[in-house]
Amino acid sequence: MSSPQFPPGSPVPPSPVAPVQQHARPAPSDPRPPRTRRITGVDVARSVAIIGMLVAHLGTGHDSRGGGWGEQWMWIFDGRSSALFATLAGVSLALMSRSTAREDRPGWRRLRVKIAVRAVILLVLGVVLQVLGTPVVVILTAYAVMFLMALPVLRLGNRWLLLIAGVAVTLGPVLVLGLRQTMTGSVQPSVVFSFEGPVIGELVTGYYPALVWIGYLLVGVVVGRGALASRRYAAILLGGGTALAAIAYGLGTVLTAAVGQGLYPVDVLFWPDVLLSVEPHSNSAFEVAGNIGVGLAVVGLCLLLTSVRAGELALSPLAALGAMSLTIYSAQLVVIAVLGPDAVYYPGSNVPLLVLALASIAFSWGWRAVLGQGPLERLLKISSDGVASLLVPTGPR
Repeated sequence: MSSPQFPPGSPVPPSPVAPVQQHARPAPSDPRPPRTRRITGVDVARSVAIIGMLVAHLGTGHDSRGGGWGEQWMWIFDGRSSALFATLAGVSLALMSRSTAREDRPGWRRLRVKIAVRAVILLVLGVVLQVLGTPVVVILTAYAVMFLMALPVLRLGNRWLLLIAGVAVTLGPVLVLGLRQTMTGSVQPSVVFSFEGPVIGELVTGYYPALVWIGYLLVGVVVGRGALASRRYAAILLGGGTALAAIAYGLGTVLTAAVGQGLYPVDVLFWPDVLLSVEPHSNSAFEVAGNIGVGLAVVGLCLLLTSVRAGELALSPLAALGAMSLTIYSAQLVVIAVLGPDAVYYPGSNVPLLVLALASIAFSWGWRAVLGQGPLERLLKISSDGVASLLVPTGPR
């Protein structure tokens, strides 16, 4: 609304009330939740996780002691990329719940229904990708289980969520690795849907045991509730995450070396020495805490890089990929299934990796520019919104 106009040179009469306040009118009520602008840095972080998992699947180098292109750094993505993906799942849940007031009980019921529906779809999609014979472990079924595990605690405050996450990170490894040793005679993960069944598999014996990995998701929820548009917040995530990773990985390495100088040599592939391991997918407290630190640092860095317009534009192709992370991840696994097990277990070249990575970026960038939301992302939204509106209708109570 424009201010009152006065003839040139005439004094403006003082007013104790600002014009905007004096003539402000209440906005019409709108039952729909306010639309929020996507946070580019979060999408870029998702793309880092997707590309990192692709490197872990198809890259030629996964051993820090090896020689040749990629073998000096590709091992960095093993385990950490999937942990980042799980952390960002928690960020997504936080962003979904931002518009729901704590006292809005129907709103929280609708949100829980939406998350439960998405969990069911992810579970079905994950099983389908596994049935295809994809020679990699599919994380989507573990995602589904963690989504369901998060439903009872999603309304809790940050302190409670961090407390539960802390229990999952510190005591979860002891429980999970101990149960593995008791049930299978080994602490190594196994492919889910084996003899112990899908529920036990996803909770305990799989590569992404939900009893431990729920810690990643809950930390992500707390991160997603923060001021993601603030450069100061992003810098805190970057600095704090880097420090946490250095402390956790460093402490695990030092303790392993110290114990190894004792009565017997340490072998982190076996119980109980595995509790000190920092190796990928060992699921020890030190590895999980270090992975959380890496995830926080990556999210903080991506938020900082996209906090300026130039960085946001430069990273827009990666942001497009991150906005379609479920579609791209699923498509990549289908391609890997077509390539066959040798492409994963005995990669002779990084050409398939580079081609698939660049194709993923180009496809998602073009799709988003023309059609907007990715196909699987659209399926999740339409399905979850539709079921929630049927089971918990909006309107006067």
